[in-house]
Amino acid sequence: MTREDILREEQGETAHELAELLRLGQEMGRRLSNETHGEMYDDVRLLISLLHQTRAQADFIDTKLNSADPVVDLMARRQQH
Repeated sequence: MTREDILREEQGETAHELAELLRLGQEMGRRLSNETHGEMYDDVRLLISLLHQTRAQADFIDTKLNSADPVVDLMARRQQH
């Protein structure tokens, strides 16, 4: 295994872990949104939107690095959530 192969494997692992962490953050944001009312609601909705965009990009990177068929895997992920 070359150094380049090792770095690529580490990138894939890190991208997958980050996508999972952001999935958890998005779920926590949804819970916060359900519990928030009044003047903080708009701030929480903005956070939810940013988390969604960030997670979508992390999923894209994860599938690009870790999938034999990134398009199919990305579409399957989006249908799950």
